Amino acid sequence: MSYFTIIAAVWGVCAFGAVLFIRGAAQDNQEPRRVQKEREPVAPASKDFSRPV
Repeated sequence: MSYFTIIAAVWGVCAFGAVLFIRGAAQDNQEPRRVQKEREPVAPASKDFSRPV
């Protein structure tokens, strides 16, 4: 292959990867967002069972 063909192939692969990346990043999620309740219950804080040294 000639030098120009190799350069064109590398640029083509980079462009193809960029297009796939941008399409994946811009894809809209069709699932509805989770509605946050007014006040969700908070888990109780864990107790510290460590021994003092």
